[in-house]
Amino acid sequence: MDDYNKLKKSLRNTQYLIIIVMGLVVIGFAFDFLSVQKTVSTNEENLQTKPLKTQYIVQNLKGDAIETWYAWQPRDKLEIQIVGENNYPTEKIDAIKKAILSTDIIEIDNSLVFKGDEGTYSYYWIGWKGAADHIREQRGIEEPLEIIFTDKDNADVIITLTNSKSGEGLSGQTSSSVNDAEQTILRSFVTIYEADKLSNELMEIIIRHEFGHVVGLAHSTAPEDLMYPVIQTPAPFISECDIDALLHLYTGGKTSQVVCER
Repeated sequence: MDDYNKLKKSLRNTQYLIIIVMGLVVIGFAFDFLSVQKTVSTNEENLQTKPLKTQYIVQNLKGDAIETWYAWQPRDKLEIQIVGENNYPTEKIDAIKKAILSTDIIEIDNSLVFKGDEGTYSYYWIGWKGAADHIREQRGIEEPLEIIFTDKDNADVIITLTNSKSGEGLSGQTSSSVNDAEQTILRSFVTIYEADKLSNELMEIIIRHEFGHVVGLAHSTAPEDLMYPVIQTPAPFISECDIDALLHLYTGGKTSQVVCER
């Protein structure tokens, strides 16, 4: 009888343990879901307080503005310089680096960005490093892209932070110099205006958009996409549409306009 009672007690303890573990798993999923919802809600609130207008300029070696979009030559490393970095808090610079270097992927409910029914999801990349590595994998390139922040004045990408206002009311602008004959980007210059007034979250968003231009993306036709001229999406991350446009561009396509068909 004692053995029977011990067995019952052991089974009961096992059941309690299973219930506790299942409860922790459910709580973990709930926290992950709420974290994504909070991020989307925070971004939506930020964008309602300050519209982020942007501009993309491409110039060939002759100095003429052109409308076609170019890709970088095949490379394994990209160097970036931040001008004015020491004039801003570390957290703001970290936000810039997060938008570029993060490899994290999140799922967002399509109903939040008016792309589908509630309960259906799309993938989004937090940073361009993760997006670039994914694109390279799709193209059969095994080695990930190395992105280095440097003090070199001849870096591939120059990001300038200024407290000055844009005469055109822009939050950010990207200008790329290209070799028209070879149809390649030579260097890109990003300017972020009123950087002192941008929150860390808004800085991350505008850098994520402008770096889309750096890698060759034109503006999107979809208001819910990160690459729309005025950033107004509650999910300002790198979308599958952006990835598709870059795959097209880097496999010989002559345009990088983002068209979200979903």
